[in-house]
Order: sequence, then structure tokens, then C-alpha cells
Amino acid sequence: MKIVAYWAARTGIFLAVLAALALVGWFDIIAVIAALVIAWLVSYLALPGLRRDAQGQMARAMDASQRGIKAADAEEDAEISADSRGETSR
Repeated sequence: MKIVAYWAARTGIFLAVLAALALVGWFDIIAVIAALVIAWLVSYLALPGLRRDAQGQMARAMDASQRGIKAADAEEDAEISADSRGETSR
């Protein structure tokens, strides 16, 4: 949930910066790019705790998704090493 909250906060900051630029009469592709850069800087400085929490949650999710792949790789490596030593598993 922290990932979604962090994404929503950063999107909100971007939209607020874009709206502020539009209010001063600056609305074109350069304003969108400027809003991206400004929002990134503001969110980086204003949301360090939320960023750290989201990063931790993402790391745990990635570890969980990779756990099955790592187990299958270890099993396959064990089978390959047994075959290369001339052992048969049949």
C-alpha cells in the first residue's frame, strides 16, 4: 500500500505544479517537462520517509516474486551437476 500512496503523492505534486504553471500562463510541452522535474525534486525532498517505506515494500515484493524462480534454478543446477558427474536420478 505504501507504493500506491507514494505514487499518488508524487502524481498529486506533479499535477499541482502543472496547475501552478498553467495559472501563470505557461502551458505547453516545456511546462510539462518543467513540472516533471520540479515535482520530482519536491517529492524527493518532501517525502523521504514515504519513499523509504515504498522502497522497502517493493524490495519485499520483488524478493517474494523471485523466491520461486530461485528455487527452480537451484533444483535445475542440482540436476545438471548430478548429470555431469554421471549420476542418474532415474
